[in-house]
Amino acid sequence: MSSDSYQEKIIAFNGEVLYFRLTIARLTDGETDRTSELLFRRMAFKEITGRFETKSEGKASINRGTSNMEIMCCSSATDARTGMLVPCILLKQYKKKRASFRYALLIVHSSNNLEPHMEFKLQYELKDNVTLLKGPTVLWSNEETVYFTSLKIGKVLSVPIQVPSVQLIGELQGKGIVILGARKCMAEEHGDAQSDQVVWGNEFVGYCLETEKTFNAAQFLPHAYSSVVTCMFIDTAEELDNQLKATVVAATTKNQLIWFEGGIPKDVCQLPFEGPQKIEKATTGREDGLFIVTFDCGYVCSVWKEGWKVASSWQGIQSLHIDDFVHCGTDQILLFFETSNTEDIFKNYTVTDLFEITYSSNVEKCEDVNDDSAVQDNRLLTVQALEARLQSGLASLQELQQQLEVKDRVLSQSSMALTSLIQGKECALSKAEEECLVSLWEEETCAEISNGEVLSVAKDLPEFVEKVWQRVVDDSWVVGVKLTESACLSLDDVSLSLLMDQDICTAPAVIQSQSNVLQFSKSPFSGSFPQCQTEPLAKKTRLASEKSGGDSGTSYIEESFSEFHRSQTQTVTTVTDLSPLLAFSNLNCSVMLHATINTFHKGSLRAGLPVVFQCSRVSLNLEDISLGKYYPKLLNNSKLATEDASEDVFALIAVSRKWSFQIHSHNHTLGDLNEWLLGQMQCQRVGVNPDYLLLNNQGASGVILFNWKIKSAFEGTLHIQCSNQAILLKCLHSLSGILPPSCEIKYLKLGRKKDLADSLASALEKELLMLRDSISSLVNKTDTDFTVRVRTENLRPTSTASSLDAKAQLQHYREEFALDQELSSLGMSSEVDGGACKQVIKNLSAVQLDVDRVAWGLCKSYSLFMDP
Repeated sequence: MSSDSYQEKIIAFNGEVLYFRLTIARLTDGETDRTSELLFRRMAFKEITGRFETKSEGKASINRGTSNMEIMCCSSATDARTGMLVPCILLKQYKKKRASFRYALLIVHSSNNLEPHMEFKLQYELKDNVTLLKGPTVLWSNEETVYFTSLKIGKVLSVPIQVPSVQLIGELQGKGIVILGARKCMAEEHGDAQSDQVVWGNEFVGYCLETEKTFNAAQFLPHAYSSVVTCMFIDTAEELDNQLKATVVAATTKNQLIWFEGGIPKDVCQLPFEGPQKIEKATTGREDGLFIVTFDCGYVCSVWKEGWKVASSWQGIQSLHIDDFVHCGTDQILLFFETSNTEDIFKNYTVTDLFEITYSSNVEKCEDVNDDSAVQDNRLLTVQALEARLQSGLASLQELQQQLEVKDRVLSQSSMALTSLIQGKECALSKAEEECLVSLWEEETCAEISNGEVLSVAKDLPEFVEKVWQRVVDDSWVVGVKLTESACLSLDDVSLSLLMDQDICTAPAVIQSQSNVLQFSKSPFSGSFPQCQTEPLAKKTRLASEKSGGDSGTSYIEESFSEFHRSQTQTVTTVTDLSPLLAFSNLNCSVMLHATINTFHKGSLRAGLPVVFQCSRVSLNLEDISLGKYYPKLLNNSKLATEDASEDVFALIAVSRKWSFQIHSHNHTLGDLNEWLLGQMQCQRVGVNPDYLLLNNQGASGVILFNWKIKSAFEGTLHIQCSNQAILLKCLHSLSGILPPSCEIKYLKLGRKKDLADSLASALEKELLMLRDSISSLVNKTDTDFTVRVRTENLRPTSTASSLDAKAQLQHYREEFALDQELSSLGMSSEVDGGACKQVIKNLSAVQLDVDRVAWGLCKSYSLFMDP
């Protein structure tokens, strides 16, 4: 005798639970046909008992011959004939020996009758990706195509677009049934090669069954997320001014739940499990409700819509349903936990809204309704405590809001005062407002520098600025200031900053940027790198003071310094990210020059005085950028030898990074690498400085500047300015192919001045710590190895003071005191172990050698042509 097998399915409908059980009879000896029985029950939840009780039931016998049968899915859908919401169940019938599948859609009426609604056949098997929507309409996807059928259509149709990844098949108010998914995007399908679809390689597309039209689904999700979203839920969708505004919740492959408004991500929540498959919403009694996410392997979690945090999570879930089961006007979550095949599924479940209502099949008595007054009192006390916490939290929130308002006011007033100070205007503030302002300088600095010495207006300074220019290179905005010879002689620590106009930004209007100082030879045909290291300033002063007269020494220093700077033009650049500034259609900024007066300034200003003044104003707008007004003309014609071409070179250097490689060949001459650069690499000489070769075959982001310096026939240095490391690696790979096999390429780690300065400070600190620890270890080792204890054991009397008379005790103490004095003097004159001392000196020498290397690298970096 063979046992029967069965299959169970559950759906929630109008606050009730519909339970379906398909019993599959097995064929016995001599039987050719078999009958399956479909049992269904309407079950309602009783709050008093906390149990599901059967309201009505029915069954139907299905004669299926030798075919196999199973339940594909069950759901509720609108019947187009009556406009009512009805429960539906989709059955699959097939034979193992035939590749043919028959599907039947049944409707369950309120009279507990099963109505065969429609049937259709397919040559392939449907999986779990089946959806029942209004009509009822059956939709599914197979091999990148979405199919659908209904009783009104009478046949199986397909959607005319390929959707490899379907994220949503559902109903949208005003559009009907829609299909949303991701597909590959081809550049030829879109006229704009810079569109989001082409850039990301995928696009989010939608299709409406009623209008039979394809639409751009970017108002739901950005195209950048199309390849990572696994499922989504449309919370709201309304059309305003002929434009659809939607709020969407989407789960990604990174196990994140993201909230989108109008196609823009607003918030993100990290999910506790992997593999999100489905998102549903429960409108519970708390705030805006919950979002329920179902995962693989029976994992479920809920996320508060209000705080966008994980509220709870469950494991071992067989099925999940959302409805008003306790008839209180809000939704609850019904969770059926996994059971064995012999157990009733209604023996292990939970009904909860994660707020006030929680029922469990494991609790004999309902938690929500009981007559015990003690429980009611406890609940009242709990509610009062929660209200007190809520009030305390609101008070704290109001206090934080007041503090933020004060902070914003102080920042705004400080920005206004600073801007007025720089522009030479008087800023009249009341005493109450002045009390809120804070000092932007150190107190000691403010005490040392009087108000008359702080220079803030350009008319109080010499003419330091010769020209101000700007360029747009790729995604960077470069602003440069060409300094005069007097600025090169009088200023140190020069930098730039950009200050936005006050009417654009009410907060502190300083744009984050990176400032660099670049030097360039006035003669375009002269060498770019000085071949000698200038002596330090202290050494020059000392040598000059040893000459015959003090005045002649000072004259010698100033003359040498002036001659060195007259051969150089100095330009200060600042680079900032262009993308955040594109939000302003027309941007006006003040260019601020920061510097320190050096000892060679001939005016009345004291050396070491920090100065800041406005040297010019620049403007930036989208129209000029789109027309290429600020695009480096040097990239179109490298032979230009104008002043604008020099500025283009500065702009390219400012946005790029410098690499230097020492190339040395032991057995063969290197030859001239410029021939390889001009020939195989297709570089072009820069007209403003022919020592530089320009490679520009991949746009502004892939520009490379080469400079080859020959030291001998067997050795040279190749300097490369580039911002794209991938292109740099390609160039180095091509270079290694033309060099002799025995040639060595060494990367010169010169580094930036700031990084080297930090490294020098760290190395000096390490040297001091090493010196301190070494001396301490020597002293401790000397005390440990000292043989005082041994001598003490040999010299101290063996008799104790208690065994002697008074006179003998006094003599005993005198001997011990004398012995202690002798041992103390021996300890003070103890010697250090020679081997330990040698090891300390060796370790300290190694650390000092590292300090010298870093100091030499920092010194050498000041002699380079450029240091971006």
